[in-house]
Amino acid sequence: MKSIKRLIADNLRYKTLRKPLEAARVCDAARELSGGRFGVISFRNGLLTLAVQSSFQAANLQAENESFISELNQKLGEKAVERVRFKIE
Repeated sequence: MKSIKRLIADNLRYKTLRKPLEAARVCDAARELSGGRFGVISFRNGLLTLAVQSSFQAANLQAENESFISELNQKLGEKAVERVRFKIE
């Protein structure tokens, strides 16, 4: 059975859905890894935007940034996330 990702890549009529579905897949994986520490806002062109409650929390997560990106990309099976941005809400 083909994966959804492969089915979409092989079928031209689904071309417009590729980016939104990829973003949803990355955001879902990030939510699973979050453990409730942050919210996931969006993913676009390698940039994952996360919601945090304070600058202190953003600084703590920034210290873990490289390991988080590595773990997330490993979970996704590809190097999709290149950078992470924090938005204080």
